[in-house]
Amino acid sequence: MEKNQYKKHGDILLSVRHLNKKFCKDISHNMRYGIRDIWQAILPIKSDYATLREKEFWVLKDINFDLYEGEILGIVGANGSGKTSLMRIIGNIYTNDSGEVWTKEGVKTTAVFALRSGMQPLYTGRENIYLKGALFGMSKEKIDQRIQFIESFSELAEAIDQPLGNYSSGMAARLAYAIAIATDPNIFILDEALAVGDSVFKAKCFDHLKDWVQQPAKSVLFVSNNIRKILKVATRVLVIDKGRIVYDDSDVTAALNYYVMNCLKDLTPEEREIRFQKIQMYDY
Repeated sequence: MEKNQYKKHGDILLSVRHLNKKFCKDISHNMRYGIRDIWQAILPIKSDYATLREKEFWVLKDINFDLYEGEILGIVGANGSGKTSLMRIIGNIYTNDSGEVWTKEGVKTTAVFALRSGMQPLYTGRENIYLKGALFGMSKEKIDQRIQFIESFSELAEAIDQPLGNYSSGMAARLAYAIAIATDPNIFILDEALAVGDSVFKAKCFDHLKDWVQQPAKSVLFVSNNIRKILKVATRVLVIDKGRIVYDDSDVTAALNYYVMNCLKDLTPEEREIRFQKIQMYDY
């Protein structure tokens, strides 16, 4: 992995060491392996998770990095590189096959993969605040304390008692994002969560994130292939390629240039330069 020295902002909130995760390409093999793994765990029988079985492949291989407080860590990589799988392991949605994910004691993680997941169109915005907040693990008392912030941040106070089904997609995105950040996590995971919504609200969210991570024990994992967004908000970038971290740098521009050129590595030098100039024209 190519890695330059970067300034460490503060305490480590998250540490990932030798993390591995494999998936299976075939559903029948996957079901058989799942049943076998359950029995081996019950008996228990020692399993060799370091070896691929038929139809399996590594979605993540030997992932190592630390997340420091005060960082907005951009995670970039081509589609299928393993970005979302990594975030889902950190967010306790997936289990890992081997390796370790360590978080500092008392650290709370909120992960946003699909903003409107769990929200009901027939319920009002206010009712969805309580529903979505509960899904994030918030108590009714905590939601009561934060509901004024949610209404204010989402700028939806006048529509908060209307059915969510009457909201535009941008309005629903505003509400969902406001609920997520109202959980007041230490680590905030955003996986393409700001791909929808209007530009004015997106800008507000990015400004808020920059200020938010200045508080003690706060950091962001921001997953996106939108170069412009990463360039504007990230303080450091990890580039993932085929399940491995191949670049890690606090020089965000250098890391993004590496990511783009790595995506174009199969082209001739002349073709690569032409494509790179086009990408810079539209995405930077």
